Amino acid sequence: MRVLANLMLISLCENNAICFAANYYSEHAVGWHWYDDPREQKKIKKPVNSIIQNDPDVIVASARKKITTALNKVIAEPTKENLRKYIILQEQLSNRAEKVSELWQQVLLKNPAINYSLSHPTNNVALQVYHEQESGEKEKSVKLFAKQTGLFFFYRSTCAYCKRFAPILKSFAEHNSITVIPITMDGIALPEYPASKTDSGQAVQFHVSMTPSLFAVNPYTQKAYPVAYGLTSETELRDNIYKIMKLEVHPS
Repeated sequence: MRVLANLMLISLCENNAICFAANYYSEHAVGWHWYDDPREQKKIKKPVNSIIQNDPDVIVASARKKITTALNKVIAEPTKENLRKYIILQEQLSNRAEKVSELWQQVLLKNPAINYSLSHPTNNVALQVYHEQESGEKEKSVKLFAKQTGLFFFYRSTCAYCKRFAPILKSFAEHNSITVIPITMDGIALPEYPASKTDSGQAVQFHVSMTPSLFAVNPYTQKAYPVAYGLTSETELRDNIYKIMKLEVHPS
């Protein structure tokens, strides 16, 4: 048994020696007399977050904060130096705004389609032409409105606003040949509309909550549109009818 054990031990030692020798020759020299350089690790530099630095929201917020802080400092400590710093910052902002304004004009000149002032002018001469053109369009809309639509006029004889509105409505309707169906909610007719109908449920149907109330009714389409509530001028009536014809009856 002792001999067998010794043979096994010798065999184990020989196998280990073989393994050690194989590893020894496959690896580079090591030991205390060999300088073993550690593998150099690539130093990864963390890049500066340029996204944040170039963020326009951050830039503008920072500039505003500086100006606000400078102004607050002038108010809290009104010295020449503090005021000088504030003026410098304010001038920088003004210069930037002027640059944006110049670029704005250049962009509009190259892209007239996005120039709002061409369709909605601001200078006096263009405004006059614009209003003349718009007035003509409104007149056409009212005439077309009169051909296919009538007005339901709800009122009370005791309503002061109804009394003032009745002659305005009558003048407007006669001038534009618009049919008006006056409906008195208390059974008493106003002088401008002596042949008024007494309310028999129409007010509930139109959800009338105040007087005077004016509704446009198209008998062909059987649609109704509110035109005016309360005391309204002829100009407002024309504008409201123009909007109804443009947005409700003939949507673009």
